[in-house]
Amino acid sequence: MSSGKRAIRSKVPRKAVMIYLTMDDAERVKKFADDRGLSVSKILREGMVLRMDRDGDPYEKGYNECLNDAIKVVQNTKGAQMMFPSGKSFAQLVCEGIEPLKRPVQHE
Repeated sequence: MSSGKRAIRSKVPRKAVMIYLTMDDAERVKKFADDRGLSVSKILREGMVLRMDRDGDPYEKGYNECLNDAIKVVQNTKGAQMMFPSGKSFAQLVCEGIEPLKRPVQHE
């Protein structure tokens, strides 16, 4: 699968690995890489790093901050303080539903 682009040699030692992709995923990543003028290897390396090293990932932090803001809004909404027979307020039940949506972010 040569894209016709000349490979740029890296000064960082690399090790070849093999992965298996579905035919659809292989075609999709090839098109994605071609559209951006990048190699498939670079796209897959970047994806791997994003997945493994979420420390400082602004998307993950922003996502969790948004959920925290939603929890604060629910907790501070007067109407959400209505209590159910279980002894929990509507706000508590909603916040308990939001909390598991938070994504783990690695810290230094």
